[in-house]
Amino acid sequence: MGSSKAGDAAQPLVFAILANLTPPDIEIQLFDDRIENILFDVETDLAVITIGVFTAMRAYQIAKEYKKRNVHVIMGGPHATLASQEVSFHADSVVIGDAELIWPEIICDLLKNQLKPFYKSSALTSIFSTTFNRSVFDNKKYLPINIVQWGRGCIKSCDFCSINAFYGKKQFHRPIDEVAAEIETLNKNFIFFADDNLLYNNSKTKEFLINLSKLNIKYSCQISIDVANDEELVKLLAKSGCAVVIIGFETLNSANLKQMNKRWFSVQKYEKAIQLFRDNGIMVYGTFVFGYDGDSLDSFKYTLDFTLKNKLLLANFNPLTPIPGTNLYIRLMKEKRMIYDKWWLEPDYMYGKATFYPKNISPDELAEGCFMARKKFNTFKNIFNRCLDKKANANSLTNLKIFLIGNYVSRRAIYNKQWSLLSKS
Repeated sequence: MGSSKAGDAAQPLVFAILANLTPPDIEIQLFDDRIENILFDVETDLAVITIGVFTAMRAYQIAKEYKKRNVHVIMGGPHATLASQEVSFHADSVVIGDAELIWPEIICDLLKNQLKPFYKSSALTSIFSTTFNRSVFDNKKYLPINIVQWGRGCIKSCDFCSINAFYGKKQFHRPIDEVAAEIETLNKNFIFFADDNLLYNNSKTKEFLINLSKLNIKYSCQISIDVANDEELVKLLAKSGCAVVIIGFETLNSANLKQMNKRWFSVQKYEKAIQLFRDNGIMVYGTFVFGYDGDSLDSFKYTLDFTLKNKLLLANFNPLTPIPGTNLYIRLMKEKRMIYDKWWLEPDYMYGKATFYPKNISPDELAEGCFMARKKFNTFKNIFNRCLDKKANANSLTNLKIFLIGNYVSRRAIYNKQWSLLSKS
């Protein structure tokens, strides 16, 4: 919250879900702190705030402003689920789990003036139905991208992953025909599938992609790299309109992969997987984390070299960040390696800084190494060289447009976010 600029933020889909579940006689208004000022003095009975770990401090500031005005504050979202006791000190009510399942009860309690301190949502069923009221986004300066969700959760169990801490090793999906019907109502702007992992199982994902191929869309998605084990599935991705896959490679060190419990794909197969995507005209956005025990000062350079050699569309180079509730956070706390027990509440913590003591490098070396890799990947020279890739990044005018816009936004974000505080003054 408070770190994006107007036009760089995506629509927060959760509020379209809750808006659709709210009775029409209840007036609602959305303020997105990332792109606009919150009008705290607008009269309201209830303030509903979604909270992640990086937005926690700012969310608490917002809650304080509403409480000054005697407005009841409800907080939900990942941090409210994984750190509910902490959040309860700042909110009158805390929602644990997916808010939509408990929202009708909350509305009922609101009308009776009997809101509870905690609401624990039941678990999603394996097939669930959700519809949206996107009118809450009208006249707001979001990225010109339609956010769509087929499923939630991931069957993988990565050591650092808050999705696994939130849902466990489970995935939940909407009916395929419901998603297709929703897409038909949207304009034909680029679509981003907000699924934590679009790969469910090969046969079900293939069924989904076959349905997408009838819709004449272009989209990006987050997907695990083991999709590359099935060449037919990759071809279906391309045929269905997939222009970009976002893949968490995380590391080029096999020992690190083992430590992060990510052993279903080997580092030795990375380049072959990327080549398969590029051969099918799909651009690859790779994400990498540094700070696991196998990392050294050399890790930054050879990872950067790897991303440039393989002509990735975009790449993120991030310091490993322990999120409360994850196995990583629990382990580092036990090993007494955290610099701050609750880094997200430290008033002087800045985006990009290390939050724990790595094994083979210093916290400052971790932060600076990631920042160096980001800057070098995004030099004009390296952007130009990657832009010349006719297999994927420049294999069509659509891909080239996505490449140029994506790199412009990414380059600007480096300098806007690095070393910025998590809260507003």
